[in-house]
Amino acid sequence: MWSSDLVFGIFFFYQTALGFLGNSTMLMVYINIFITQPQQKKTTDLILAHLTMANTMTLLTRGVPEMLVAFGMRDVLNDAGCQSLMYINRVCRGLSICTTCLLSVFQAITISPSTSRWAWFKSRAPNYILPSFLFFWILNMLIYIKVITSIQGLRNSTIFWVGYTSKYCFTILDGNYIHTMASLTAMTLRDFFFLFFMSWASCYMVIILYQHRKRVQHIHSTSLSPIFSPETKATQTILLLVTCFVCFYFISSFITLYVIYVLQRDVDLEGTATFFSACYPALCPLVLISSDPRVNRNHCSLGNVRPPSLSMNPMANRVISEH
Repeated sequence: MWSSDLVFGIFFFYQTALGFLGNSTMLMVYINIFITQPQQKKTTDLILAHLTMANTMTLLTRGVPEMLVAFGMRDVLNDAGCQSLMYINRVCRGLSICTTCLLSVFQAITISPSTSRWAWFKSRAPNYILPSFLFFWILNMLIYIKVITSIQGLRNSTIFWVGYTSKYCFTILDGNYIHTMASLTAMTLRDFFFLFFMSWASCYMVIILYQHRKRVQHIHSTSLSPIFSPETKATQTILLLVTCFVCFYFISSFITLYVIYVLQRDVDLEGTATFFSACYPALCPLVLISSDPRVNRNHCSLGNVRPPSLSMNPMANRVISEH
């Protein structure tokens, strides 16, 4: 009979490995496009590259410690390690929700018709991408600054305080309820704000796609299979990403809140909440890889790169290749 730690360790291993490989692949594709194939660049590529980076850091800073602890490596982090790791993890997780919201809003503006009130903003929207990234970083770094002082490693204490406790770190309730409530309020308002705009943009895109489908339905009535434009395919991909994010966000948040306020600690539920919170960073690159044809083209172009010639003499190269 396998223990729950071993089961969680196997799940975290496959989740982290699969997510890291997928995110690394997408980062390599975006870097290759930005440097060598700028003609293939899309306006959403910079947002997707930022999202992929945030997802990679979220997976590594959460999945790797959970996996090590599940496989029996207890007390792997001291106070400084816990504070640094949890701070980076929560900042990157916050960046993920902010960037996903930006992606959905940006795509909603992109596909809006010329008669829409957002039509005037289409040409200006790309100029606000980098300032939005800077705002997201500052916002999340300030929100989670309390993590540095409220997290300790289990190595230095045998007391389990009330609150959320992982297998290698735990939260200290220092009695300063003003700072605690301010931090929780900031996180709640941030999540509500970005989830609201994410949902609004998603509903708006669904309405636009439905109206567009009704307008062109008579054109494809004699066709065996409908023809989707690149904008439609990109919108459907973003809607799938938003749906995945919202589902996993609410599942992990519900379990986490239950774990925090229940009187008896449940280690398995804590591990389940952590696993669901890392599902979106792990599955996001798989959705992008399956929907972006440039991934296969860039993979082929990278695979067809030949090593440099050993000789400048064509005749000598021919002799070498024959032998």
